[in-house]
Amino acid sequence: MTKLAILSDIHANLPALEAVTEDLEPFDVDQVIVTGDTINFGPFTQQVVERVVENEWAVIRGNGELFLLDHGTPRAPQEWNDPVEFPIPPWLNRQLDHQRKALIATWPDTLTLRFSDAPPVYVVHGTPQSAWDSLYPTLTDKEIADLLA
Repeated sequence: MTKLAILSDIHANLPALEAVTEDLEPFDVDQVIVTGDTINFGPFTQQVVERVVENEWAVIRGNGELFLLDHGTPRAPQEWNDPVEFPIPPWLNRQLDHQRKALIATWPDTLTLRFSDAPPVYVVHGTPQSAWDSLYPTLTDKEIADLLA
């Protein structure tokens, strides 16, 4: 049976990523999947992106990557221009060189994995409708079902 490790919301925290990577070693996983937010608030944005790329992990964009790619474009909501409410997008853009930004622009928003020994697995950040949606324990079963539909 194919063994997957699913990582998400690293948020540029390289020490945490290194600890998780070390913890994975005894499990002999076949593939690591990163489900978005490799970047954002943490201090090691460039290094985390480099680590994900070096390890050849499958990766999708989360809302952290969308902040990076959409800020300053017509896709960005007007409120992102408020530096008090949204200080992260301009800061984040200064953390990555053009080459890494271009690479992140090629990452998909979703993945469908098709291993021969398992049913297809659909991978998203947030919900199938939006990387900005979250699932909370306070949601009802119906609310969760609607978000995952």
